[in-house]
Amino acid sequence: MSLLNRVESAAEYVITYFFRKSAGPIQPVHIAHELVRVMLKNRQVSISHVYVPNIYRVHLCPSDHQTMVCFGETFLTELAKFIYDEGTRQGYTFLTLPIVEIKPADELALGLIKIGVEFNDTAVAKWQIDDDNRRDTSEDMEKTTVLPDGVGLLRALAHTDSRKSLPYLEVIKGDEKGSIYPINKDECVIGRQQDCDIAVLDLEISRYHLKLFKENNRWFVQDLGSTNGTYLNKLRVDRYRLNPGDRIKAGQTQFGFYLDSKVGD
Repeated sequence: MSLLNRVESAAEYVITYFFRKSAGPIQPVHIAHELVRVMLKNRQVSISHVYVPNIYRVHLCPSDHQTMVCFGETFLTELAKFIYDEGTRQGYTFLTLPIVEIKPADELALGLIKIGVEFNDTAVAKWQIDDDNRRDTSEDMEKTTVLPDGVGLLRALAHTDSRKSLPYLEVIKGDEKGSIYPINKDECVIGRQQDCDIAVLDLEISRYHLKLFKENNRWFVQDLGSTNGTYLNKLRVDRYRLNPGDRIKAGQTQFGFYLDSKVGD
């Protein structure tokens, strides 16, 4: 059985050891950065998806491990969400929601990290994607104890898009400059064809050029096999996660992607 087939069937097990020397004790932000680097290093390309590991086992020296254990399950969940956000932002696929474990390793010196990864479709994470249960960022920070260098990481982890905000596209370049298109459903097809959700009079746009779609409360852009391609912030993409303020270019038309609760009222 080929590696491709094994990854597609979630049977492949991959282990990676990644070491990072620190001048002192490990900080939460160090672990987050190394988790992302190991995730990217272990990408597996299939026919229709790029898979990344969903299990991450972080090994630390006993002293560093004891410090991280003090943060409890909340910290592990924040790390898992951080990996998930980074992976989905780049269009990668997880077999399940990611899981992060931290374990002691007597053979490691202070400041060293060893990370093992695994593809496992039977793993069950203890957290869910549920924006209704996410608290306000300021409340999270007040109730969370962190090491000094970890504050920036946890503040970033606490940031989420508002479900109450309606996404919309504004034409910022092209013949229809200034036009605003509220997106009031979970999938929006853009193209030259009149039956598209957003029909654009641009001869360099394909009949069905691209689509925006919502997945796990996050918005993505996906090219639909267009002739001239879809560009996000000057980078040609097939599928990529959207953030407010991103610019999408199709043909000679450029859109801005925004969130605004007042649009469409």
